[in-house]
Amino acid sequence: MTVWLLTFLVHSTLWCGMAWLILRLFPRTHARLRETIWYTALAASLITPVARAVNSQQSAVWQLRMPALAASAEGLHSEGKRGHVDGAASVSVAAGQQAAGILWFTVAGGLVTVYLVRLRAMRRRIVHREPVVDRRACDALAALSRRAALDPAPRLTESHSLGSPIAIGVGARREICVPVRALHELDGNEWPALLGHEVAHHLRRDTIRLAVLNVLQSVFFFQPLFRLAARELQLAAEEQCDDWAASQLDDPLSVASCLAEVAGWVVPRDRCTPVPCFGRHRRQLELRVRRLMDEDHTRHAPSRGWRRAGSVALLAIAPLAAPAIAPAGEASHGDGRSFEHVQQEHGEMRERAAARGWLGL
Repeated sequence: MTVWLLTFLVHSTLWCGMAWLILRLFPRTHARLRETIWYTALAASLITPVARAVNSQQSAVWQLRMPALAASAEGLHSEGKRGHVDGAASVSVAAGQQAAGILWFTVAGGLVTVYLVRLRAMRRRIVHREPVVDRRACDALAALSRRAALDPAPRLTESHSLGSPIAIGVGARREICVPVRALHELDGNEWPALLGHEVAHHLRRDTIRLAVLNVLQSVFFFQPLFRLAARELQLAAEEQCDDWAASQLDDPLSVASCLAEVAGWVVPRDRCTPVPCFGRHRRQLELRVRRLMDEDHTRHAPSRGWRRAGSVALLAIAPLAAPAIAPAGEASHGDGRSFEHVQQEHGEMRERAAARGWLGL
């Protein structure tokens, strides 16, 4: 377990670090392509440690030396074959591995529980929501749902405890919950823009995606780059939902105006909402408004087919390119000789030295 976790940490740092570096070098990358890059990095982070554990270490293109603690753990797996691990040391290493595994499961389980508690708290927060009966709103939602091929259309509700619209539920239980003030303070195309954004979240199944990202962050809490990836993926999702809403209205300025209006409604509790949220951070809303006002924001990303083909190709190559985590003891033998062979040579040398001493040489 310790060896696999170390391998995961090295591999996930490699792949997520590469994704971050690429997007830093090309900051104007389209949201769709940014999303593909980050999802590919996350998938590679999970696939390559498993592939490395299943395949032989010799198949790796390059190796990294393992720290002493992990090397001791690796040595424990081959204790019966090598016979050089002291009994007490073996018990100590086994106990250390077991304690590390228990600690990981405990912390990860606790963080997943915290996420579920946050989800339940959000549900309790809007428990008194009411169905929206405004005909204008219902007609706009029905039209947008038909364009998105959502059947049935999401349920539309309103709540006094929300500062920003949210999308919740999946399948037949899809729902869009908006602040009560949205029905009274949004005008013109701003109201359809808000609904179009939330419909796009359901079209993309962002409620499921965000849940998976939250669980990954909780289980692999020791990898901070997963939190960075989740934050960047949420921003990319919001930008794509903005684009979809603007394409349905053929009016990016209406979406920008709606974002600017909602920016003033955001309350602190909205920032921790564990579901897709229209306005999680005011600064992020400002960036999205500027992006919609930019004439170049409509530039095209590579087609879905090319993005998928590139992602699959990279994931196929990744296990071959990922480094093997080699025990320090093995890495120190540059001539490639096995541990048993070295032990045999040492034994022969001791026998010759003893024979010379017995003969008085």
